[in-house]
Amino acid sequence: MSSVVVLSHRNVANELGHLEPWFERNDFQVSRIYREDGQVLPNSDLLVVLGSPNSVATGHCEPPAVEEIAIVGEWVKQGRPYLGICFGAQILASALGGSVRRMPVTYRSFAPMSLTDKAPQSLNGCWPLWHEDAITAPDTSSVLATLPHADTVFVHGTAWGVQPHIEFTPDAVDRLGLSMNIPSILLDPILQAMKDDEIGLFNRAQFLLDTFWTSVNSLSMRNN
Repeated sequence: MSSVVVLSHRNVANELGHLEPWFERNDFQVSRIYREDGQVLPNSDLLVVLGSPNSVATGHCEPPAVEEIAIVGEWVKQGRPYLGICFGAQILASALGGSVRRMPVTYRSFAPMSLTDKAPQSLNGCWPLWHEDAITAPDTSSVLATLPHADTVFVHGTAWGVQPHIEFTPDAVDRLGLSMNIPSILLDPILQAMKDDEIGLFNRAQFLLDTFWTSVNSLSMRNN
């Protein structure tokens, strides 16, 4: 049985969503670690870092985020599998020498990304996007997907940074919007689009997670 550590906040942006059935299907033993309790990570086969209202953008990075960058940087330096989603992708970019900038407005959408010629088929289709910080991927990485304002999926060895919230289900987005007091006029169109494509989104998320895990395991075996 493989093990996974999931690092998140305790009460916001912490739902596993599409990750949970993937963990179950692949027989992962799941450990939840919460930023509010400190960030000492147990040994595991995979580290997943979820989103946050915090920031690593230039001029906005507070000490807890600096500590998280260092922890992730050491994890990745050891060649250990890593999946960073949204804030987790920003953490990875910062740890590897990329950059993150604060945008004037938060970007929320359910939309496709522009894929590079290195992108796997599993990145096709629409994804939930919710971020106010834009990533420029590190030079040492391969960029797989972009939006006009940012690099959105990039790979460095066995570490993947994925800006879209591939874990989001419509119900999770609804609860997150309520907890953050997002006006319904901004969130309802996204929610409806996700509901209209709920099965497709689930299947794409599982396909992408399978692609990620196959890729990092193949690389790990070649390096050992």
